Amino acid sequence: MLNEAYTTDKILIFDIDDTIAITPAKIVVTDTRSGKTFELTPEEFNSYEKGQTHIVNFDQFRSLEIMKAGRLIDKYFDVLRQNYKRGVAIGIITARDNREMIYEWFRFHLGFHIDKQLIWAVNDPAHGLSGNIQQRKQDAMRWFIDQGYTDITFFDDDRNNIKLIKQLESEFGQSIKTHLAKH
Repeated sequence: MLNEAYTTDKILIFDIDDTIAITPAKIVVTDTRSGKTFELTPEEFNSYEKGQTHIVNFDQFRSLEIMKAGRLIDKYFDVLRQNYKRGVAIGIITARDNREMIYEWFRFHLGFHIDKQLIWAVNDPAHGLSGNIQQRKQDAMRWFIDQGYTDITFFDDDRNNIKLIKQLESEFGQSIKTHLAKH
């Protein structure tokens, strides 16, 4: 499905992990003091407090094959699909670090041609964002608002991300609809 002509005022923006899909990718944490290693799901990572001796590894999130092995969350993927078919702009704001991989996953695995400029992998160095993941997601949302989107709906599984996005309402004087994704 090619969506070349999409809305320029209305957009639905989705997180990926635990919002659009549940993948087998895990965050690997190694304690340099004890040598012990453990894994966290994206949901567990949302509330994880990094220890001083912890090294965090996101390599599994760089694998297109692991992403393809994931299971779509029908409730939110159906919202994406229905709006995409109606010509509503679809955006992505994710903590992942490879916009190109996300584009390929949507286009060649799921059959959706989402404009690359509407895909924000906030840890991709190409975006030049700094701060923690929530601040980067907030900066990505600022970009969408600066592009002229006035009817914005944001889907994410992390309450902190939702809260930070809602804070932009007062900064920009516009409403942003948010949905806390639950699976």
